Amino acid sequence: MMDQKEFRKACYEAARRTDGQVTEFLPSERGQNYEQCGIAYRHRTVAVLWTREWREGAKWDGIALAESPAWFGSPSFVDEPGLLAVLAELLPRARMFTRAELEGPLDLAVWPWISERKVRTHRPGNLGEALFNFWD
Repeated sequence: MMDQKEFRKACYEAARRTDGQVTEFLPSERGQNYEQCGIAYRHRTVAVLWTREWREGAKWDGIALAESPAWFGSPSFVDEPGLLAVLAELLPRARMFTRAELEGPLDLAVWPWISERKVRTHRPGNLGEALFNFWD
C-alpha cells in the first residue's frame, strides 16, 4: 500500500519526466475517497487522482487522470498516456486506470467490495464514478 509521501514523490517525478509542473496537492475531504495532485502542462492541467481500498480482500491503490481540479460530482476523466506510463513505472503496485476503463460499466462481480447499498443509493453511471467518488 502506498502512503501520501510516496504518492507525492511519484507525482513530482512524473511531472519532471513529462515536462509538467506540480501546481497543488488536494487531500481527500469529507465524503471524497481520493486525493489529487495537479500537474500543469502547456496545453492543460491534469489531476492525478489516488484512491485506495484497505478492506479484507481488497488491498490496492488506484490511479486515474482527470481534469483539474476534480471537485464535487464525478471527475471528468482524461487520457495522458505518457503521464500514466511514467506513473505506472514509478508506482508499480498501483492499478492504473485509463479513461476508457473508467467510463465503462461497473461490474460488482469484479469489484465486490464496492457497497451494493451505496451503488443503489448513489447510482454511479460507470466504473470511474464508483471508484473515485464523493459518497458518504
